[in-house]
Amino acid sequence: MNPRDIITVDVPLFIRLLEYAREDAQTDMDLHDLTENIISLASSGKTLSMDDYSIIIGSQEDIAEIRAWQVRAGIIK
Repeated sequence: MNPRDIITVDVPLFIRLLEYAREDAQTDMDLHDLTENIISLASSGKTLSMDDYSIIIGSQEDIAEIRAWQVRAGIIK
């Protein structure tokens, strides 16, 4: 299990997240939502990559669906 609020991202995703924060985020709330999505995805302990980018930028509903799939697949509890 991933310790609370610990995330691991690869370098390409890290750079893209910085670009999003500088160029695409319109409000502080955009960054808070992005952070919540990252924390939710990182709860499985995996290193996040560019494969996760569209989900990270997506909504909490997307994250909830992915977490439900991970539970069904036995990846997380």
